[in-house]
Amino acid sequence: MGHASSHSIAVAAFLAGILGARGAFADLHAAAPADGGLAALDVRVDLAGAIVDSNGTAVPIDLDRARLPTEEAVSIETISIGQHKHVIHVRVPTRGAGRDGPAWEAILAAGRPRPLWAGVTGLTEGDPGERTGKAIQIVAFGPTAYVLVGDIHEDNRICGQSATLIDPQALYPATLEFKSATVHRLSAEQRAASESIDARPIAGPLPPPLSKLLVARSSSVAGSRGLELVDGDAQTVWRELRPGAGQGEFVVLAAPKDVPIPRLAIVLLPPNPRVFDSGAAPKTLFVVTNTQTFRIAIPEDASTKPGQAYEVDFPKPVETSCLSLVLDEAYARGLAHPDVGVAELVAYSEFDVQGDTLDQVANRLSSDSGVAAAETLERAGPKSLAAVSRAYEGLDAHGRALAMDVAASVEPCQDAAPLLTRAVCDDAGEASRKAREKLERCVGVAVALASRMREDTKSRACVASLFATIAPGDALEPIANALAATSEADRESRAALRAAFGEALGRVPPGRFAPLLGDPGRSLAARLELMRAADFRVTEAAREVDATVTELLSTAPTLRNRYLALGPLGWLARAGDAAAAARIVDALAHDAEWPVRVHAAEEAAGVSLAHVELIRAVHDPEPRVREAVLAALVVSPSPDTVEPAIDRLVHDDWWFVKTQAVNVLVTATAKSSADDALGLGLRDPSPRVRRSIVVALASRHAVAWRDAIRDLLADKDEDNDVRAAAATALGALCDVDSTGRLTDLIRGLSVSGNDSNAEQLGLGALLGLSALHPPNLAARLAPLLANSSPPGVRAAAQQALLAKPLCR
Repeated sequence: MGHASSHSIAVAAFLAGILGARGAFADLHAAAPADGGLAALDVRVDLAGAIVDSNGTAVPIDLDRARLPTEEAVSIETISIGQHKHVIHVRVPTRGAGRDGPAWEAILAAGRPRPLWAGVTGLTEGDPGERTGKAIQIVAFGPTAYVLVGDIHEDNRICGQSATLIDPQALYPATLEFKSATVHRLSAEQRAASESIDARPIAGPLPPPLSKLLVARSSSVAGSRGLELVDGDAQTVWRELRPGAGQGEFVVLAAPKDVPIPRLAIVLLPPNPRVFDSGAAPKTLFVVTNTQTFRIAIPEDASTKPGQAYEVDFPKPVETSCLSLVLDEAYARGLAHPDVGVAELVAYSEFDVQGDTLDQVANRLSSDSGVAAAETLERAGPKSLAAVSRAYEGLDAHGRALAMDVAASVEPCQDAAPLLTRAVCDDAGEASRKAREKLERCVGVAVALASRMREDTKSRACVASLFATIAPGDALEPIANALAATSEADRESRAALRAAFGEALGRVPPGRFAPLLGDPGRSLAARLELMRAADFRVTEAAREVDATVTELLSTAPTLRNRYLALGPLGWLARAGDAAAAARIVDALAHDAEWPVRVHAAEEAAGVSLAHVELIRAVHDPEPRVREAVLAALVVSPSPDTVEPAIDRLVHDDWWFVKTQAVNVLVTATAKSSADDALGLGLRDPSPRVRRSIVVALASRHAVAWRDAIRDLLADKDEDNDVRAAAATALGALCDVDSTGRLTDLIRGLSVSGNDSNAEQLGLGALLGLSALHPPNLAARLAPLLANSSPPGVRAAAQQALLAKPLCR
């Protein structure tokens, strides 16, 4: 390359001095001396005008004005390109862009009306991760520099580089034109700092690795991702296809970051030389990771030994997610345009020791190198699945979770389903979660889940739960079969299986339940379990339910079976099935066991055909039946329920029957008789009954009984629950005369440490006051609203103040 004359250098220095004295404006100006057949060039950047002035010619800056940067961000430099010629490089980054962000750039030369190259550079097109664009690179070479322009791809760059030129073009000094060129993609500094390794010939064939650790992602060769390099076939060759010896051409490969790679093996030329008879073998090449660069020296011309493999031992195992192979020098063999290529590149892990198998790797999932073992197995293909399956039972929780990572990597996922289902019910570690997440995303796992339910009785219930969620239609019959196979003693499993069946049935359209229930091969006990599990969906199989219940009751059914049959019958009866209602009425009227009669009463609630029998059963000799009957009558109150309820309130010996009678009377339309019966019941010996009556009278707004309720509140010997209910009821009954008394009762709430009775009575009074809502309620509640009041009391007082008044 030539040098500028001493006169030109002096002029340039003089201009630089003047411009430097003008401060920031110096950053917007550059000059190139006249030499090499070119006139002098003076270039200024005018951001205000959005132009570059090149010897008086305006070159537009092709950026929106809003994206133009401040002057300090602009760079402009004079570059010696050889043959005594200079060009000027202008870079105007977009506002706020970083060093590698989008910019407008231009290469300018004297005597050229248009830039030698101008345009927007950076990753400007496409979606994140796949963006593309253009780039300019200035590569120093002694006193001169190469000016390079090329494409850049976000997903195709040498490891560790922010951008790598694809299909580069160089500016040739002689013609000032950009032409295709072979360019080393590694800088001279990176090459000089690389660590040298001598490759060694391997005796015999290329040792197969336990796992394929390298995956080709991209290469500098158009139309090739570099798959030939890692396809396991040494007869296929990745070729650089560039002028010269292909220096700088590259392949980018993905590697498992957590698997240390102690060594590589390289086959340079294929065993059959006719496959690549015009090819040349590399003499040196580079292996580049995100943080390291290695220069690999090949000791011999591999073209003399087709198929020869060479081993590369790293000084210490390499851990990287990215590995690039970059060509350097070649054994050209006198060829003017040698076609340099590499046939195969293999990475080995620490597990690739002579004699080791995938079974041994799987057993190490529970070791300190478990993550590396898992990633190695994930890349070993389908054969790793069998190894992990054999090792699974002996792994600890951490190892099992890693085993699920391996299983989840297998495609198609149905192949891994048998192993995944083994982990579904693991109760330690992350294996269960990982297995479930993969199975939920995998179509066609029903066979594996059904098989697991048959083979492992202990995990039957939890597998059924997942099965019902991800494949409900396929799950119904296996869950039904599991219910039949699970003993009555295993109540927990049966309950879980019923829940799973109900979940699955709820997710499928009508028509699936009746065939299952009507299957003559299914035992009576199994069909009973299915009816229980179906819940309201039994109404889709009324005929099959009737047949099952008929068969059940035709022999001497146990109390359990008579009891359980009532649930499905209840759903049918409430849907209008008269036969089912008749069976419930019969059980209520005639069953010898009171628990069955109780359940019959519960299922009769809301069934109009059972109403008459419910009225009659109010006098059942068993108190729990009477209680259940009265609770059922609450569901559908009618005038004819009042007298039976009054009778039980007055004459029954059991408080829980009386409280249910009170509940019936709350809904009664016969106001006077119901109110009178309730009012007289305030003298009942049971405080539970008295309290329920106070609440009922308030609910019915029975103001005639306010005095009696006031007396209960005033009676200090009365049960505290009754007094608290009375305080609240007086508010609901709008007893304004009790306002003062209620106010007195709440005052103690503002003081911490009250006994529980006083606090309960005070809160009841607070509810009463809230309902009364006197005009001066805020003043009455002031002690409770003070900051010194207990937080819970203060919150209750605030709610009372905001409540809507019940009394006008």
